[in-house]
Amino acid sequence: MSQSEPPGGVFGLSYDSEMQFFEAAKLVSTAIIVLVGVWPIYWMTQLAFTQYEVVSNDITFFPTPDIFTLDNFNILTDPEMYTYIFNTTVVAIGTIVTVIIVSLVAGYGLARLDFPQKENFARVLLIGYLFSPIVIGIPLYQIWRSIGLLGTRIGLIIALSAISMPFAVWLMWKYIMTIPEAHEEAAWVDGASRWRGFRDVVVPQCRPAIIAAALFAFALAWNDFTFAQILLPSTDTTTFAPGVLREMNQSQFLPDAYLMAVSLAMTLPPLLFAYFMQSYLLKGFQVRAL
Repeated sequence: MSQSEPPGGVFGLSYDSEMQFFEAAKLVSTAIIVLVGVWPIYWMTQLAFTQYEVVSNDITFFPTPDIFTLDNFNILTDPEMYTYIFNTTVVAIGTIVTVIIVSLVAGYGLARLDFPQKENFARVLLIGYLFSPIVIGIPLYQIWRSIGLLGTRIGLIIALSAISMPFAVWLMWKYIMTIPEAHEEAAWVDGASRWRGFRDVVVPQCRPAIIAAALFAFALAWNDFTFAQILLPSTDTTTFAPGVLREMNQSQFLPDAYLMAVSLAMTLPPLLFAYFMQSYLLKGFQVRAL
């Protein structure tokens, strides 16, 4: 081996050769990940704008302008689809409001108040993530049926809020701890109560954490299938994901182009929410050093 050539590494190659190999491997793996993530979205999008007769008879990887159409989105005006979208919107908004209110109060209590077993209580909250939704959904079905919440949107909102709550509480707890307590003390000196100090001082500074928790709760509620399928057996209150599945099972012919059109329409709100709120999301997920 010459003096100018570095010794071989893991693969017995020179240092420069191995660096080139790892760079190429990184690019290839990134391309594969992007392809796997982007290809389903592209496939859904191009089918949504392709005439359903063409989709039914042929596979189009790159559609041409002559088969472009917006008629597939007319399915959104169907009464059944409108009901599913309306129910999904109500459940998502209800889940967001519930999660934000409860997590703010609970996070503030964990950050500012001292009570026995506080740390253990916070850890117990995370146990909910150890259970699959199907495991929780079955006993909830029995409980909701006995107390009259089965088949109601409020029952689904409570179930989804319970699943979203642990993350939101931990996020609020850690974020509120980064807010100097001296800000509240200044408000107390001016005569504000603890509640008013929380409302006027803490809550405005928690805006990034609130948006991050809201997006998490929104994505979970908007895309939920398991809980909605179990807890909303009635078509009048069911949400989008199980509703479309029921339409596919009950309808003899539901064109793929129509299905892709309504799926694209339901995919856009979370993407737009995340895109326009990304600056707040980064701040919300970034817990500064204490």
